[in-house]
Amino acid sequence: MKRKITMMILALCLAFAVRGFAQALNQSFGRTAMVVKGAMADEVVRQVNAERSKRDLRTLRVSAELSRAARVRASEITRKFSHTRPDGSAWRTVSSAAYGENIAMGQRTADKVMAAWMTSSGHRANILRPSFGSIGVCAVVSGGVTYWVQLFGK
Repeated sequence: MKRKITMMILALCLAFAVRGFAQALNQSFGRTAMVVKGAMADEVVRQVNAERSKRDLRTLRVSAELSRAARVRASEITRKFSHTRPDGSAWRTVSSAAYGENIAMGQRTADKVMAAWMTSSGHRANILRPSFGSIGVCAVVSGGVTYWVQLFGK
C-alpha cells in the first residue's frame, strides 16, 4: 500500500513538473498553447456547402490531406498572419492538393467568419468556385485569438 501511494505521489509530481515546463516554454517563446476547434471547422464546412447548394454547385467533400494541411497553415498563421508561409514560401507549398486558400483571424464563431468571407470577393470566389470539389478547414485558438484556414482542392 505504501509503495502504491509513493508511486501516485511521484506520478503527480511528474505531471506537475511537465505542465510547469510546458508553461515555461510557452512564456519563453511568448506563445500560448494552440487549441484546435474541430466542431467550429465542421460548422464552416456545413455552411460552405449550404452556400454552394443555394447556387446549385456540387458539395465539397472533406479531404484528409487538405484538413492536415489546414492544421499546418493554422499553426503557421498564429505566428505570421499571411498567405506567405513563415519560411517565405507560398501558401500552396503546404500540399500539392491545395488550389485555393482562405484565412481569417479574430472571428469567434463559424457564422462570423463565414459572413466575413462571403462579403469579401476573393474569399467568396474560392468558396463558390465550381471547379473545387474538396475542402479542409481548421480553426484554432491561440493567445485568445481564433485563427481560421480553408484549403480547397479539385
